[in-house]
Amino acid sequence: MIFALVKTWDKSRGPKPEPPWRLLGLGLLFVNGMAAFFLPVGIFSDFSSTVALLVFLFLPFFFLALKLTKIYGNAVFFALFLGFLAGPISALYLSHAFGYFLGLHFGGVREPGSLAEFPGVRIFRIADARFLYKYQAKKTSLIRPKAPGSILKPLNFHVVPWVSSSWKEGDPIEVWAACPNLAEQVCDWEIQNTGVGESLSRSSLYPYYLEAVEEAGRLHGLKISPKPKILIPLSDPEAALVRTGIYGMSVLVVLNYLWVVGVVVWRRRC
Repeated sequence: MIFALVKTWDKSRGPKPEPPWRLLGLGLLFVNGMAAFFLPVGIFSDFSSTVALLVFLFLPFFFLALKLTKIYGNAVFFALFLGFLAGPISALYLSHAFGYFLGLHFGGVREPGSLAEFPGVRIFRIADARFLYKYQAKKTSLIRPKAPGSILKPLNFHVVPWVSSSWKEGDPIEVWAACPNLAEQVCDWEIQNTGVGESLSRSSLYPYYLEAVEEAGRLHGLKISPKPKILIPLSDPEAALVRTGIYGMSVLVVLNYLWVVGVVVWRRRC
């Protein structure tokens, strides 16, 4: 009789709770798995493809998380949130650094006119190119820094056509070089590198440089594409990509740390 009571009590206790290390491992696997999955996506596609893939994956992973809540609790949704942050971080930052150093980021581009074929690329390696110094232009704009109480500062946005060596008068200009020295009245284009450039398509400074490009078109009567590619020449592209990669890795480490802390807090609540 006693044996029967003990057996009945064991059945009434319900399923044994999962050990915390399984929940911890599940979240780390998902966060870092999403980062690894989106790494080639960022290398071989553009930003719109990354967003479309995130939208496509959301519902399947959401329903999977619903099922896993029966085993691990609602903490699974926190892992889902962190994973969907890790994916874009990997595609936007880590992919550019990895792709460039592995030689997978579209390799060397033959001429500036073909850059429009790669809208998702941030760093371009350009071969056989030159600046058209006689068509350079400058647009001065007043910009208020973000710091509170700051005053308006005039910034000089210098641009110059960035074309292939075979470019002829009358050909359209697809790519423009942007001078990185905004405080100078005159840009020294001789010291700028014509072999590597960083795209400004997602930069907050793009509209100001675009005004300078439009000004150059009016002054010199040039054929300008509707949305020209504007690049900043890079004298040390490896250093710029290392900074980008470090930033992406730092954010990924923070996401992993948040998950570990979240699991600890969740287990203490339970």
